[in-house]
Amino acid sequence: MSKSLRLLAASAVLALTGTLAAGCSSDGKPDAEASANVQASGSAAPAPASAALVKKGLAELAAGDASTAKVTFENVLAIDPDNAYAHYNLGVIAQQDGRDKAAMKSYDAALDNDDAFAPALYNKAILTEGSDLDAAVELYRRAVDADPAMAAAHMRLGFALVHLGKVAEGEEHLGTGVSLDPSMAEVKAPSYD
Repeated sequence: MSKSLRLLAASAVLALTGTLAAGCSSDGKPDAEASANVQASGSAAPAPASAALVKKGLAELAAGDASTAKVTFENVLAIDPDNAYAHYNLGVIAQQDGRDKAAMKSYDAALDNDDAFAPALYNKAILTEGSDLDAAVELYRRAVDADPAMAAAHMRLGFALVHLGKVAEGEEHLGTGVSLDPSMAEVKAPSYD
């Protein structure tokens, strides 16, 4: 992991193994090579009929073949329209491509099916920071409630709170983030301009 913050803005869930894959750099862009380092947050696994396709899509995404992974996740939705993992990973792909509106729509669809899906809450918060920092804070709060061990969410929440003048609470979340992942100590706050 580089010294820059690798946030969990691009996680993909390995349905059969219960593992999250991917991360994000401090600029909010997904970073697929940080795959398979974070444990799942307890969300329900996809239906068995689509689980193999989700796993295939994740392997394609991890291999850097986002266009093929996109088709695979779309195929998951053709057989399982409520599959939060497929919606979420389509959001990750859209975010990687800089298509923030499409990413937001996909994260919303994932959250419609699992309102405590911490990675989708986190990613949506990153996309929301620039337009409504208070709304992003609420999304980060929901993310850390859903997954208290998500160090990156604690860090992003802490930075936002400090920026909003809630210094004591922000420093508490920053401390939690560093205690969960000591490499976060080197992270610089994002720019909110």
